[in-house]
Amino acid sequence: MSLIRLMLSLILYFASSCSLAKNQLVYFEPKLVELNGIVKNLKFPGPPNYESIKNGDADETGPYLILDRPIDIKLVPKKQIGNDEPENNVKLIQLVIHKNSDWKKIKKSNYIHVTGTLFHALTGHHHARILLWIEKIKIQSTQKIVNNKLDITMDDQQFLDHEYLQN
Repeated sequence: MSLIRLMLSLILYFASSCSLAKNQLVYFEPKLVELNGIVKNLKFPGPPNYESIKNGDADETGPYLILDRPIDIKLVPKKQIGNDEPENNVKLIQLVIHKNSDWKKIKKSNYIHVTGTLFHALTGHHHARILLWIEKIKIQSTQKIVNNKLDITMDDQQFLDHEYLQN
């Protein structure tokens, strides 16, 4: 009898662990999302060829959010804006900052809680699959996080490999 209880306990444990491991589901614009993560400045090759800074392309350095956990992004039912298509396993998001006060917050902190709207990459200047138009930033920690490893999903890495990420 105790062996059956042990087996049932193990099955319930693993079943609940699997459900906890699911990615958070969020939606593209116009829905607001709230996300947490580490801000990193990443450098990519820009114009004219978007291939190599060493070979003369402009340096496009900007802020990116590395999420705590991957997210899955779906379309808002009955609303498709631009070229938005569902994406899964997203941990890397390019930040679109339009308020000067938000730039100051990005510079002061590495860990933030951000509210905004998500949209898909549209141009060569967009170096992540997903971008976030920031509405509000809340600094969670001003402690410098020293970690040069880019902790992203394989799906994000494949996108970056295509974009020729320069570290």
